[in-house]
Amino acid sequence: MDPTAGTAPGAEGAAGATTGTPGGDGDWVPGVPSIRGMLPSIIGGAVVPLAVYFIVRHHVHSDADALIIAGIFPAAWIIFQFIRERSVDLVGAIVLSGFVVGVVASTLLGGNAYVLKARDSAFTAVFGIACLVSILIAERPAIFYVGRFLSAGNDPERNAAFDELHELPTGRHTFRVLTAVWGVGLLIEASTRLTLAAFVPTGVFLSISPIITAVAIGAMFAFTVRYSNRSRVMGEAMLAEGQTYPSVPVSQPEPVNPTTPL
Repeated sequence: MDPTAGTAPGAEGAAGATTGTPGGDGDWVPGVPSIRGMLPSIIGGAVVPLAVYFIVRHHVHSDADALIIAGIFPAAWIIFQFIRERSVDLVGAIVLSGFVVGVVASTLLGGNAYVLKARDSAFTAVFGIACLVSILIAERPAIFYVGRFLSAGNDPERNAAFDELHELPTGRHTFRVLTAVWGVGLLIEASTRLTLAAFVPTGVFLSISPIITAVAIGAMFAFTVRYSNRSRVMGEAMLAEGQTYPSVPVSQPEPVNPTTPL
């Protein structure tokens, strides 16, 4: 999520962030996360579990059993990534936590399949609410941290370069707008899937749920790219003119005539 970048006087940090030095490295530029970089997670988190569910469903006793088996594969991938990289993947940790909570809740409820279908949507709804709350109480809203993690990972220099985006003229406003859009969008997406999970068969739900998520996330991602690029252009213009955002004229006090009684 790349609000702005500029090279005007007074923006040396921003210039370094966009060129890769200081803070950056090579051709990496802090900004909107790459779809290509997220593709393995998309395949492992949506495509593989769906395929596994349909393969094993007729060989187990219930939807809950099939959902648990299907969820083992993305959970195992998350653990493998942690062992290989020796770092905690925030998104992966949330997915894994949702899987564990769903399995435990389903078992306690006697094999209830709804909690397994709804677990991801429940976490999505909670995060959507957290986004909206963060706008009110945090200096940097939730989407700033999500964008930094997905774009810069755990690299200290890349994180420092991404931090500079928030300090640019349009940075604060841009991240707040993006956080509001993602918060509302995720709540709508989660509400839709939670409703469908209660009223449609499991196989149908698993088939259409990724489509709903893809449309919602795709629309919000497209907005993020477009809005960020527009903010970049605006930020460059403001930096060139020595402005800050928002641009509010400051009234100058009238000179006091020493002969005029106060």
